[in-house]
Amino acid sequence: MRQLIQQRDAATWIAEDDGRMVGFGIVEWSAEAVGTVAYVQTLEVLTEVRGQGVGGELLRRLEASANEAGAETIWLHVDAENAAAIRVYEKSGFRLKGREEHYYGRGRAGLVYEKTLVMKGAV
Repeated sequence: MRQLIQQRDAATWIAEDDGRMVGFGIVEWSAEAVGTVAYVQTLEVLTEVRGQGVGGELLRRLEASANEAGAETIWLHVDAENAAAIRVYEKSGFRLKGREEHYYGRGRAGLVYEKTLVMKGAV
């Protein structure tokens, strides 16, 4: 995790409440044949503050960092049974692109969500 946080092609955002960390997210990006693509490595929010907009705000900041880096697309994995997170992603414009069985361990599928980013300065 430390190595990922220190990469030049990644950004980390931390949400705090009264000096206490209540969530964090990490996004990284890379140049691909189709352009620069970003991947949300993780987005975590403490159980007691879920439903208060923390995850959505962290996601907006991760997207902004990816956009600033020139990413045209951002994608992520989410546990197929994590309905609350799926709602946040769909509300933010992510669309289901696939499913990977056993991604989170035996019997726990991961859904693949993707979003096209509006490029900075685009009309």
